[in-house]
Amino acid sequence: MTHNIQRFVAVFTILTLLFTFSTIHVAHAETPTFRYIQVNLTDEEIETLYESSLVYQDVTYYGVRESANIWRFMIDEESVDDSLIDIITLYDAEGVPYTFSPNTITEAYPVEIEEPPVVTEPDSSEEVTPPVEPEPVIEEPATEPMLPMLAIEAMNVAGVDRAVVGGDISYTFIIENTGETPLTVTDLSHTYGSGDVNHLSIESFNERVFNQLTELIGNDGLLPGERVEVTEVLSIPTDYSFDDHPEIGSVFRVTGVDEFNRVVTSESPQIILLQQADFTVNATTEKTTVQPGELVRYTYTLTNISDITLFLSDVMLTWPRGALTQHEQSLANEKFIKQVEAIPEFVNGLGPEEAVSLSFEFPLLSSYDVKSGAELLQRATFTFHVNEKVMVTRSIDAAVTVKQPVPAKEETKQDVKKQKPEVKTERQVVNVIKENEAPPLEIVDETDTYAQDLLPMTGETNESWHTILGTLLFAFGLLLLIRRNHPSTKP
Repeated sequence: MTHNIQRFVAVFTILTLLFTFSTIHVAHAETPTFRYIQVNLTDEEIETLYESSLVYQDVTYYGVRESANIWRFMIDEESVDDSLIDIITLYDAEGVPYTFSPNTITEAYPVEIEEPPVVTEPDSSEEVTPPVEPEPVIEEPATEPMLPMLAIEAMNVAGVDRAVVGGDISYTFIIENTGETPLTVTDLSHTYGSGDVNHLSIESFNERVFNQLTELIGNDGLLPGERVEVTEVLSIPTDYSFDDHPEIGSVFRVTGVDEFNRVVTSESPQIILLQQADFTVNATTEKTTVQPGELVRYTYTLTNISDITLFLSDVMLTWPRGALTQHEQSLANEKFIKQVEAIPEFVNGLGPEEAVSLSFEFPLLSSYDVKSGAELLQRATFTFHVNEKVMVTRSIDAAVTVKQPVPAKEETKQDVKKQKPEVKTERQVVNVIKENEAPPLEIVDETDTYAQDLLPMTGETNESWHTILGTLLFAFGLLLLIRRNHPSTKP
């Protein structure tokens, strides 16, 4: 009996040991391996970032803040492919994401998970004490040495949002070392992706910019926080094809390297819209035909057809055709200039799509030479500017025909007095004859108005009627004399 008990105890002990070894093996076989994704914070980020998340292979992991400047994410993978990390996001107190911090991945570190011990029913005759497993020791992974932050910023700032064809564009180029390590600038570029700027002009412009930037940076490069800037002007030609290229776009790019041979690049795009300064002018006249001594009235309308304000520079009147004297032209021009310069829209600037009309009156003198200037052509020339370099000039002609006034027709028939004319006495007739020859009759000094009153056509304006009337009166007087000298004889 004792022998059987001893044999049972030996078999039970062997089975217990085998089961224990099997349990320990299984526990070790299921021990996972973890990787840490570590994010190092700058001094500024330490005070502003409070939460974090990481997306790896469509799985979101939430980080743990190991220390003031380290966030750590634990991923249960044998190996982590850095390219599969979609995004690491840190959040400030308001929940605004911040995703510009560098990260590092630690080596794989196995973590043993303690399994609960297997409890077997002990024999009632003997108390069996299960073996005690030692607690796993977790070692802190060795952290890689922290390198200073590497960052650079390039800025391309235009002096205007809208430039004018024929004018200038002012560019300011800025390079700033925003990192924590000195930088050596290895490459500068400024390329135009749109616009109709001459290639040679761009090359010359870039050469001036790069030479100045290189001189300011020097051989020692840029220290942390150091900043350099250069401003240059690019001229836009007057024949720039505005309709085909209404904007000019460029990209300024800077590349630098630090003492650890880390390369950093920054670029800044810039787009400038262009404007074509222009306006229209038309003119009308109140009459197409005028006469010397009349008033000629002109109406001019000017419209700004561009998207930029235009300012009056000059205005002038000329007469390519006509018979105005130099003095008349000068007086008219002075009057026109004063009238135009008094218009507020021209003094303060003619805004985009704004239109202004003005009337100008010019009197023709009665002495105007119609034969020399049957057509009077007046030309008005207006000049507006945007700045000192951009000027726009437009002219308009207005013509009128000048004709001599037609005189009123003279009355060919006049009313004859209806009353019976006064009968002339013989003395009066003889007095008329005396004007032609001396008759032997007594001369009576009386005023003879018969010819003027009775026959208006005998006035001084018609000598032919004078001659006819004189001849008739002379013949009548001669007949009277003959009759007096030869009295009739009675039978």
